[in-house]
Amino acid sequence: MMIVKKRQTAEFRVYRQLKDALLARKIAPGTQLVEQVISEKLTVSRTPIRHALKRLELEGLVQIIPNRGAFVVHPTREEITSFFELRKELEYLTVKYGLPKVKKNDMPRLYTFLKEEQETYRQKDLLKYVELNKQFHLFLAEVSGNKFLMRYMDEMLTQSNVYLFLFDVFYHVEPGENVRFREHEEMVNAIENRDQQTLLELIDLHLKHSFDDLRLEDNGYSSLEDVLED
Repeated sequence: MMIVKKRQTAEFRVYRQLKDALLARKIAPGTQLVEQVISEKLTVSRTPIRHALKRLELEGLVQIIPNRGAFVVHPTREEITSFFELRKELEYLTVKYGLPKVKKNDMPRLYTFLKEEQETYRQKDLLKYVELNKQFHLFLAEVSGNKFLMRYMDEMLTQSNVYLFLFDVFYHVEPGENVRFREHEEMVNAIENRDQQTLLELIDLHLKHSFDDLRLEDNGYSSLEDVLED
């Protein structure tokens, strides 16, 4: 039992340190996460490292290639463009099926999202922000009651979080300058007013800005060895 607990503790330490480095944009997309380097820098055996890397793979942040190793995911611009095109179509479907079912007592939930989102910018809490952003964009799918729409939107937003983790300008945006937050406010107003046309236009603009805000150039990163230095 003690051995298992130690392994789990070591696994979490590796997982947390690598994920924190990814969230802080210290490791470049495409970087190989070499087990030997991690083992030497963190004084951890290979088994918990492999479990930690598998966990990061399940979150979409790492790709494990047989006989080659683990790499920070490095999506192409074309891949991300295709993603946003499809996500827009799904967002439109959430409006079609969800907006007519929004009730007055659903609105406090959206206003709570806005309040908590603003706080994430003040705290520079990217992890909290991406979770709130996901819940915000899932709202209409959930209200629709369509389990397939909920499932596909959840999958799309989980993938969107990977792009936010790796490329978003979150850390460089001041609360008063936040265009996307104002767009969320306008979307909430459109939902409250059952204004479908305005909401569709806002979604189109919002996703365009979200794509344009991704910093896809590689700069300012550190080596894996430097990131894992105590």
